[in-house]
Amino acid sequence: MSKLTKESLLRIRGFRLAVIEAYNCKCSICGLQINSPNTLTWEVEAAHIVPHHSMGKDDIWNGLALCHLHHWAFDVGWFTLQDNFKIIVSNKINSLPSDYGLIGDYNFLLSMNQNTNRIILPDKEEYYPHPNAIRWHRENFLLLNL
Repeated sequence: MSKLTKESLLRIRGFRLAVIEAYNCKCSICGLQINSPNTLTWEVEAAHIVPHHSMGKDDIWNGLALCHLHHWAFDVGWFTLQDNFKIIVSNKINSLPSDYGLIGDYNFLLSMNQNTNRIILPDKEEYYPHPNAIRWHRENFLLLNL
């Protein structure tokens, strides 16, 4: 393994651990907190707010802890955040068939579409997502879906 590859893996691992620990191993949207039977792996992932391909950095202020499903929905633009950390859902949700987004009787897309929904934030304010990262995501992802 080349030195660059080892450094990249360490950087990615450091970002992942820092974000997941800041959010107490919980999805910042739904609060899901579960680990593997051997307790070595958490279900929650560290999501980049500004992705690497858009020059997003591997720092805690450019990260959210999200479960697999909410990570995917964030990355494709189903939702983003306001500066006050309230969730904004794409209005394309209104044109989906009624059975889309269902997990049993729970609709994970519609559940985010309430004015009172705000992400679960880290205990320490200094780990909150940076306003510039949130603004970037809102301007570059959600608007593509309006």
